[in-house]
Amino acid sequence: MEKILVISAHPDDETLGLGGTIKLHSLNGANVYVLNFADGESARKKSMKNIEKRKKQGKNAATILGIKETKFLDYEDQKLDTIPIIELSKHIESAIKKWNPSIVYTHFWGDVNQDHRALFEATIIATRPTPNSKIKKIICYETPSSTEWGYQKFNPNYFVDINKVKKIKIKACKQYKDEMQLFPHPRSEEAIMNRSVYWGSSVGIKNAEAFFMLRHIIRN
Repeated sequence: MEKILVISAHPDDETLGLGGTIKLHSLNGANVYVLNFADGESARKKSMKNIEKRKKQGKNAATILGIKETKFLDYEDQKLDTIPIIELSKHIESAIKKWNPSIVYTHFWGDVNQDHRALFEATIIATRPTPNSKIKKIICYETPSSTEWGYQKFNPNYFVDINKVKKIKIKACKQYKDEMQLFPHPRSEEAIMNRSVYWGSSVGIKNAEAFFMLRHIIRN
């Protein structure tokens, strides 16, 4: 049974970025685990009630997508760049030891969001290709209203056909009611669907999620 680890800065990143791909993994029998670092709310000076609400929304989305387990680390939002990178990477190393994934998804290094960038760096440290490592793939995903607003262009080289599960992705996204916006915001339902059509049409399919394959190791 294949095991997948998704590194997520905030509850919603995992769904917005690769909700369709996660659903396909789960439908194909894989165990998908999400390691969520920050609460996604504290930077807005919102209450503990809102933080717990966001966490509950994440659990609802996880159920829809077939995620086996989500771990919330409860760091403060937009402060991951102030945490020693070794501390962040050790959390990822612990998750790898616990769940033994062969595929790790993480944020794109050029995102405008500093939490995303910090976790990319931490992931690279935690997934060093040592001789005993079982990880075969390190894959970067995009996050609407972060990746396209960043300082470096996202040039995907890996695409997943999500046409059969696109409505399920939208259903999961809608669990994050406070995060979804009105069109033409990138986190609107229309923009999310338009994004999947754009990436799909760029490779000859109807709907796709796009990724950057950072590392792919085939061991004999």
